[in-house]
Amino acid sequence: MAVITKQVETFIREFFDQNPLSHVGLVTTKDGVASCLTDLGGSPEAHIKSLMGKLECSGDASLQNALDLVHSNLNQIPSYGHREVLILYSALSTCDPGDIMETIQNCKKGKMRCSVIGLAAEMFICKHLCQETGGTYSVALDESHFKELILEHCPPPPAIAEYATANLIKMGFPQRAAEGSVAICTCHEEAKTEGGYTCPRCKVRVCELPTECRICGLTLISSPHLARSYHHLFPIVPFVEISASSQNDPSHRFPNTCFGCQESLLSQGNKPELSVYCPKCKQQFCFDCDIYIHESLHNCPGCESFRHSKSITTAQ
Repeated sequence: MAVITKQVETFIREFFDQNPLSHVGLVTTKDGVASCLTDLGGSPEAHIKSLMGKLECSGDASLQNALDLVHSNLNQIPSYGHREVLILYSALSTCDPGDIMETIQNCKKGKMRCSVIGLAAEMFICKHLCQETGGTYSVALDESHFKELILEHCPPPPAIAEYATANLIKMGFPQRAAEGSVAICTCHEEAKTEGGYTCPRCKVRVCELPTECRICGLTLISSPHLARSYHHLFPIVPFVEISASSQNDPSHRFPNTCFGCQESLLSQGNKPELSVYCPKCKQQFCFDCDIYIHESLHNCPGCESFRHSKSITTAQ
């Protein structure tokens, strides 16, 4: 339980860091019953607080009851949103009141993508659930492997064309309230003085972003949140590895330094090391920069500098 609590906390923080506009809800199953630990929401601290306070286990697990509860919650998600379920399952059986195969088909019809991380042995019903709904199924070997598996679910999955519909969403960009100004916070329903944000539509105060205004229902976000969600829509293309034969070819002239970190790409003896290049801007990068660009930066420095220099030339 200590391992699960620790890794779920890590997952929640990492998930909201990569998906600031997404919502998460926690459901537990014990004694044959599924219960909602937290409702769908965008506050990582609220989820972690509930997780630390009430996580315990007893009796039999019911996969069907958990899926039914999750299905009823995710049915409210609009068509442009992903409906994902990540199940951490440590039981070796499931005690269900009805036909779980029917529940799995309901999840499939509801366009819910269910993935399972098993903490014990592999189970057929979990594997069948993942296969039917298009999710992934894996069994953790130890704590480090479990952390690796759960963090793989932080990036959003690719959108399925038949499910992805374009919609305009109304969003508000609230201003930061002045420190020391007293206002009643709608999140906690009490007077607070430590800043907060003011809804641009109905002018009420909220504590943190992103969230949904409890008065007018407007989605409240900041511009950095929107920017962090943007890169998932247009991921950087994989860089191409430069072969040793190409590097030694006199007709292909490659620079001796990485465009990103400016470190030398020559090994001892002035022999070129393995490197990659961007297929769009043709700039060359070392492997460390390649990993950093694709996993953290989400922008190619070569393409950005080319775009920036082009805009300056146009302005002149």
